[in-house]
Amino acid sequence: MIYELNHVGIVIRDLEKSLAFYQDVLGAKVVARNVIPSNQTDVIYLQISGGMIELLHRREPAANEVFGITHIGFMTDDLDADYRALVDTGGEPLVPPKVAGTGVGRLGFLRDPNGARVELLQREVDVRTVPIEHGIIKSFDHYSVRADDLVAARDFYGLRLGMHPLKQMYVEQTHLSILYFNINYDVVELLHRPTPGTGDIFGHIALRVENVDSALDGFAALGVAAEPGTPKPAGTGIGRIGIIRDPDGVKIELLDRPDLRAL
Repeated sequence: MIYELNHVGIVIRDLEKSLAFYQDVLGAKVVARNVIPSNQTDVIYLQISGGMIELLHRREPAANEVFGITHIGFMTDDLDADYRALVDTGGEPLVPPKVAGTGVGRLGFLRDPNGARVELLQREVDVRTVPIEHGIIKSFDHYSVRADDLVAARDFYGLRLGMHPLKQMYVEQTHLSILYFNINYDVVELLHRPTPGTGDIFGHIALRVENVDSALDGFAALGVAAEPGTPKPAGTGIGRIGIIRDPDGVKIELLDRPDLRAL
């Protein structure tokens, strides 16, 4: 059974710059650190508030290396059965279940109906701790995934992965359709735009703050500037958003709306 949305994986250029950003600016805590010996890749798990990200640093990146968010990872207690069930119901197989490159647990990769790379993990080690307090960040809000085929994405994340429907929104002004699903603390946002294929398949990670203006001022004091055009009203019509970016350009959305899990 799939029981946890564990992380998004981010391939980074500069390990020290990325660690400085996530730890010193966002207050992240390193909860696990390993190396994949076969390709000399550093694998670092960081917890921001109660949510998780995985940094992947190739010490000798390929010329065509893709930097940024590359996958979303889920925990399972039966990797082989869950991987087989997802493939049998339309998931595109990529990497069949095998021992993880770090030697910690086992994993497999497949694609969701819209092409997003999904990792299934089975391991005994639980590295997540209680939510980390931060002066600006109140909680980890969601991981955003583009859903050109919203019905197929809804079925995959809801029926196949076993996530729970949390909230559905349609924004008439922009014709955005948004579905939120969760497993306990963790939330995925399925974002359907009127023009399919626009935007990154993994659009952003979102963090909830008390006040976007104050949050952006606080991050500016730490040397991280707001994206031009923000803050601005959220596309959902609930609250406002600000945007900052990590050293590799990953979009980090700051929201001052109520916690989705409490709506």
